[in-house]
Amino acid sequence: MASLLIGSNPLIRMALLLLTIVTMTERISFVVEARDLSTPGYGEEAMKVRHEKWMAEHGRTYKDEAEKARRFEVFKANVDFIHRSNAAGDKKYTLGLNKFADITRDEFTAMYTGFKPVQAGPKKLLGFKYENITLSDDNQEVDWRQKGAVTGIKNQGQCGCCWAFSAVAAIEGLYQITSGQLASLSEQQLLDCSTNGNNNGCSGGVMNDAFQYIVDNGGITTEEAYPYTEQQGMCQSVQPAVTISGYQNVPAEDENALAAAVANQPVSVGVDASDFHLYQQGIMTADGCGENINHAVTAIGYGRADDGTQYWLLKNQWGETWGEGGYMRLQRGVGACGIGKQSSYPVA
Repeated sequence: MASLLIGSNPLIRMALLLLTIVTMTERISFVVEARDLSTPGYGEEAMKVRHEKWMAEHGRTYKDEAEKARRFEVFKANVDFIHRSNAAGDKKYTLGLNKFADITRDEFTAMYTGFKPVQAGPKKLLGFKYENITLSDDNQEVDWRQKGAVTGIKNQGQCGCCWAFSAVAAIEGLYQITSGQLASLSEQQLLDCSTNGNNNGCSGGVMNDAFQYIVDNGGITTEEAYPYTEQQGMCQSVQPAVTISGYQNVPAEDENALAAAVANQPVSVGVDASDFHLYQQGIMTADGCGENINHAVTAIGYGRADDGTQYWLLKNQWGETWGEGGYMRLQRGVGACGIGKQSSYPVA
């Protein structure tokens, strides 16, 4: 009887038809959203739509149509690389379309790194103060963020002064540990004023020469007093806010020694970041990068994942939209990405 009533009532038939159309539309929409548009062969027009959406999300503009066309080709290549890497299903990390998705690996390395490893100068403090430290069960996981010794993620922009950000983050951590106060310190002061030795502003440098400048200068000022401008300028005379007595190197290629240091304070470290630009989350493993260190970050902790993989917790300075909110987890204990080759820390 019910089926007869439905079949003979045009209003009911119309309502059922509309319900079917709405349901199908929602289903199609869901499938399109769920489908990875990076799948090879998805289509040129769909990829252009995705590129436009990505441009809007990241505020990206181009000088002309020729530049846009060239960047679109790079974008497509990166999308394909991301898809193939993630689809393999054999990695502990995933890649994603971050703000660097329309530049090549080589362009990225040239624009966003800047560490130039050299031997330490003659003025560093002798020895390694954590030489006799044995990590206990209580030291199997360290995260200096939880102890209030890490300032927020910063952004070096297209200036190769990662060395300045790494040195500052290490000093910020040490100052909080020794004084109980967290202060954001000035990378710009190092960029403008630490020009002796191997530091060349946006063209690269080393943390140890930055530490030595701070020793010789009698300290470093705050970010507020000397804000970052993303380019080298004239050195300004400012009142120091934080001082250090010197710095020490961590024994090279000894991750146990590095862990002993990181258990006691954030440490400046060099890494090979050539393959970091599309990193999104997870533990970057040794097979995902090289060992020719070209970038400086700050080791602010370490831990162990649920599957037993040990990792370093690294603070970067490419903004919060890169990686895990600006941070990276890097495989520990296997020399991944050259970590441990050149590391150092300030001494109060």
